[in-house]
Amino acid sequence: MKEEKLHLYSIMPLMADHIDEICQDIKEQYEKGITTCALFSMTLVPEGNPVVNKAALLCETYRKFREKLNGMGVPNGVLVQATIGHGWTLGEMFPYQQYVGFRDGVAANTACPFDPGFRDYIRDALTTIASCHPDHIMIDDDFRLMFRPGGGCACPLHMNRFRELSGTQLSREELWDIVCENSTHPQKDEYTRLMVQTQYESLVETARIMREGIDQIDPALPGSFCCCGNNAEFAAEIAAELAGKGNPIVVRINNGNYTPAGARYFSRVFLRAAHQIAKLRGKADVILAETDTCPQNRYSTGAMSLHTHFTGTILEGAKGAKHWITRLGAFEPQSGKYYRKILGKHRGFYEALAKLEPDLSWRGCRIPVSNVPNHIFTNTWAVATDGADGWSACVLERLGLPFYFSHQAGGVVCMEGNKDTFYTDAEILNFLGGPVILASDTAKNLIDRGFGEYLGVDVRPWVGKTPTGEVLFVNGNTTNVQQKLQELVPTSEDTVVYSHVFNSVDKVHRDILFPGVTLYQNKLGGTVIVFAGTPVAEFNLTEAFAFLTWSRKLQLIDLLQKTGELPVYYPEDAEVYLRAADMPDSGLFCAFFNLGLDPIEEVTLVTEKPLSRVERLMPDGSRKTVDFTLTDGVYHLDAPAGVLDPAIFFLY
Repeated sequence: MKEEKLHLYSIMPLMADHIDEICQDIKEQYEKGITTCALFSMTLVPEGNPVVNKAALLCETYRKFREKLNGMGVPNGVLVQATIGHGWTLGEMFPYQQYVGFRDGVAANTACPFDPGFRDYIRDALTTIASCHPDHIMIDDDFRLMFRPGGGCACPLHMNRFRELSGTQLSREELWDIVCENSTHPQKDEYTRLMVQTQYESLVETARIMREGIDQIDPALPGSFCCCGNNAEFAAEIAAELAGKGNPIVVRINNGNYTPAGARYFSRVFLRAAHQIAKLRGKADVILAETDTCPQNRYSTGAMSLHTHFTGTILEGAKGAKHWITRLGAFEPQSGKYYRKILGKHRGFYEALAKLEPDLSWRGCRIPVSNVPNHIFTNTWAVATDGADGWSACVLERLGLPFYFSHQAGGVVCMEGNKDTFYTDAEILNFLGGPVILASDTAKNLIDRGFGEYLGVDVRPWVGKTPTGEVLFVNGNTTNVQQKLQELVPTSEDTVVYSHVFNSVDKVHRDILFPGVTLYQNKLGGTVIVFAGTPVAEFNLTEAFAFLTWSRKLQLIDLLQKTGELPVYYPEDAEVYLRAADMPDSGLFCAFFNLGLDPIEEVTLVTEKPLSRVERLMPDGSRKTVDFTLTDGVYHLDAPAGVLDPAIFFLY
């Protein structure tokens, strides 16, 4: 088992009027293992003309905190909460080049990192901070260009650099028309690459300049970076510039779970983490979770939600967190009380998971994520990335069937929508050589790409009678019709039909229209399961319940068992997000997240192999043996699973 030291940063306010209380709080966080280093927030986005020396003003206060904390033996540093700026309202505009949106030409309250004056300003600011000799400096996630509403900076400085690289005199508008997502211009790919290069150069060069400012004081002072977006916009390269001599490359990913309305769709937080970590593996040494409870009270984010967030992100590969569990806008220590309580209680739990994670081999359904950044320009948001989460967030996270996110081969690959477009023909062929579950829209895409022979069905628009229901062969029950139905037409006598879509006008007689679900064993050795609709559905009284039914769950269990990728599942109907993995000691790792509103008093599981021993990971990181009984093929564990209280089991 690999030893892992957690990197835990707690963001704190520079409130001089409460220095004693804040330093005592930090000391207690440190002693309880909530944080390994407190970071004081400094917002350095330039304001005023001439620009105010914010770093000098803030460091006057920080030195007082640092002196007191150093006397307590508590590590502390600085979060540069804004460099170029998040785009918020400024007291007075700075004299530097503003960010100009590539998509819309709108100037933002953000500085362009190509501007020489800004570079001098931020270098000097980092030198000032470094002169306080902090233990760590973290640069926040406003230091980005593409993952913004403007889709990238197309200010005169960036456009001039593009023209140098391309040898053209294109305007912003002309270039946008060439590179935007619907363009068929022959130079689209090349000009996209060059425009992306301008964004990369301005950020990485400025990160290097920031590091130069730190190095004037201490070349070994550790630095880190917070990224944004599923592409992790140049995060590893920026973090490498900021790290400092002999230090690990540390990146905080962007998977905050802001103001959740409840626990449903929680897996989206982990999918975002997986997208970014896939692109950072092998480049960054330490990944931090974005456990931000903004605006830092339980009206926004519950303590158990924070605990679930950190636990699930560790399973994706995080080895620490940037905890934002303290109010910055007001001195309200009551608002962080329960965040501290849950994180302190589970410090050993998190450490044990972080040690386990590298050796886990995930099983079940796989939501594929690409490890290659997809820098393209779109009309809808800054960077188009693969955000497809129908199978994960709308279906699997509720049904207690094991699934995971990964770019590595294995599992039952699940795809919907245009997810296939993020993969090469060779990658698609590799998918089709194993077990695959496809929504009909993805299946149609694959047919159009020339992969129809491996699917066992053709997909056509349905133009007949109105589908009113679907009968599932697994038990004869009916469900609501799937969303965005298309006609499945078997193309082989080996195609097995698992349900029928029908029309009925009297609720008694049914006209069978076409298959609702098919399975086909292709010549590549793959098992391809195709659904006539899509799992993507709004959570309302009708749409979601084509999939969220007991009968559909039985059908999915039957199908997954045929793939050999169902090592364990939850056999009841509570909303459970389940993870399963093979362990090096031949045991089965099982992470059980109760996402429903009902506490589960007794966890039940069905396993592929018989059990002789069950252990549970305790909050202190130890393991406790769990008693269990077996009744009609179901294991009943003497262990509860509270709402948003992840239960980690080791099955032998």
